[in-house]
Amino acid sequence: MTTPPLSTVVAGPSAVWVKRVASQIDASAGDLVSIDRADTLATAADLAVGRSAAVIVSIVDPAVEGFDPDDFADLRERLATTGTRVVAVTRSISLGGLEPLLSHSTVDAILTDPWSPDGFDKVLCAQLATFVVGHRRDLVPVVGGYFTDDDFRRAELRLERRRAAPVHDVDRPHPLLDTSTEDVQLEAHLVDAIDRALGHPPRIRVAPGTTLIEIGADVGGIFVVLDGTVRLNSRTPNGEQILHEQSTGSIIGLLSLASKRRAMLQCVAVTEVRAIPVTLEQLAHALDVDPDLSGLLNRVLIGSLARRLRRSDELQVELDQSLIALSEARAELVAQARMATLGDLSAGLAHELNNPTAAVIRSMEHVADDVTSGGLLDDETAAVVREHFASEPPSTSEVRTRRREFAAVVDDGRLAGRLADLGVPDVDTARAWASLPEPERTRRLAAARLGVQLHHAVSAGRRVQSLVDSLRAYVRGDDGAGTWVPDIDVERTIEHAVRLLSHRLDRVDLAIAAQPVPTVPGRPGALQIVWGNLVSNAIDAAGGSDDIEISIELDQPDAHHVRVRVTDNGPGIEPAVADRIFEPRFTTKHGQVRFGLGLGLSICRQIVHEHGGTITVDSRPGATVFTVLLPVEAPDE
Repeated sequence: MTTPPLSTVVAGPSAVWVKRVASQIDASAGDLVSIDRADTLATAADLAVGRSAAVIVSIVDPAVEGFDPDDFADLRERLATTGTRVVAVTRSISLGGLEPLLSHSTVDAILTDPWSPDGFDKVLCAQLATFVVGHRRDLVPVVGGYFTDDDFRRAELRLERRRAAPVHDVDRPHPLLDTSTEDVQLEAHLVDAIDRALGHPPRIRVAPGTTLIEIGADVGGIFVVLDGTVRLNSRTPNGEQILHEQSTGSIIGLLSLASKRRAMLQCVAVTEVRAIPVTLEQLAHALDVDPDLSGLLNRVLIGSLARRLRRSDELQVELDQSLIALSEARAELVAQARMATLGDLSAGLAHELNNPTAAVIRSMEHVADDVTSGGLLDDETAAVVREHFASEPPSTSEVRTRRREFAAVVDDGRLAGRLADLGVPDVDTARAWASLPEPERTRRLAAARLGVQLHHAVSAGRRVQSLVDSLRAYVRGDDGAGTWVPDIDVERTIEHAVRLLSHRLDRVDLAIAAQPVPTVPGRPGALQIVWGNLVSNAIDAAGGSDDIEISIELDQPDAHHVRVRVTDNGPGIEPAVADRIFEPRFTTKHGQVRFGLGLGLSICRQIVHEHGGTITVDSRPGATVFTVLLPVEAPDE
């Protein structure tokens, strides 16, 4: 097997990574190079010196403890006579910690992971060709099949430029970073240099509103602004757009010269402006006469461009923020449009539901009356139907308790359950029903079931009526038009709001404590939006917990106000958010819009303020309290 003519070393603390890089080198130039592996740069240097290695590939990670750029400086010093090329391969997603390697030229190339095979091939080829041209020209005939003539020419050019580069004086101030001279002083030096070179060229003084440069005009030179302010405008389909005013700088027109002498922006005097017009021919002559003028011109121009670039970045940020705000506003408008459409539909739906629901309730009441007093049943059976029709059914917890109690005295468990479901009140009554003869007991059970079902039918109809009334009040106001009402029953608006949210109150312990309070003037439907929003937010704040507690307190703190407090036991509002929850379009619900809500606390505050009241929040973990104060007298217009 023929020994490859060139040698490489791969160094790194990770054996897995060393193997990966070595595999890539083998795939790129396996017949041309041999590959040695090392775990440190010091070991790699020993191998490279001993074998006159062409390339060392080192795996670096600035974020890992132990990385020291000085190790590469030491490596470069040890390889000064071998001509070995050094390539750094980094796994870091940022080059922030690699500046020392670049600024002091301790490496010849840097490659980031993930790399492309083609990119890796090009880096490796460039470094191998440079090593061969600079230190092993005797190998050119041997490796000629791997490299092209262009590879060798580029390698020679790299070496020639490195040998010809002057020694950099690190103590000399950087011409672009010298902060010892202020911008105003630099501009004054520039003007002095122009005056010396051109024999104090004439100045111009223009009035505010004068156009110095027109968009698209053939610019034949520059203006050096001495006094005053100019503005750079761009024309858009919506009119002129101001791009720069405080950020224009003192040199106007030089960028236009770089765009085939056609002005990209309009330059207009904002104040009275004094300036020096300098033609292209004059500028060329001045640069020939005074070589230092070029440096001054560059520094002033870079300062002007930096200010314009910062302003452009600021405009971009403002544009991005405006687009985000516009998108949020559009989403809110769409949600409000949906709510408005839902309001129209709800108003019609409420009207359509009201009449058939009333008919169902009347029919059930007539059926109950006919069954119990129309002679269809004997007096005893009719009395059972009347009793259960008029009685409120027991709660679910009461039914469970009675089932256990009745099962202890009634042998038939199924019968015990039926008696509990039908509302039999106590153990003695259950025992008496169980002791009845079979035909009599069956008749009584059927009569009780009939009474209970009639009661449920009437209750369900009244429930629908109640929801329809609440929906109508929410959508349009109790007066049917949503206009101002002089005497609102605040407790009634709270009950309407809670009723509409009943589908969300299954796991919520909601308590309403209402003291007698005076009526208040306002719009009932609008106030119902406030209470509904506050209760819904309290439910959301609990985050799905099974022990949500919400309390609504209605009282009168003084003779002039009614107070409503909505309290929940959720985790509280973050301090960073508490100051913003009443801002328009601010939400912590990630765009969710619930039935009847979605307008946000900002709308709640607006409604309360329209009623002459105030809304505040006091929050800590376990207790968040929204307090609304409403005046009992109408506010001023």
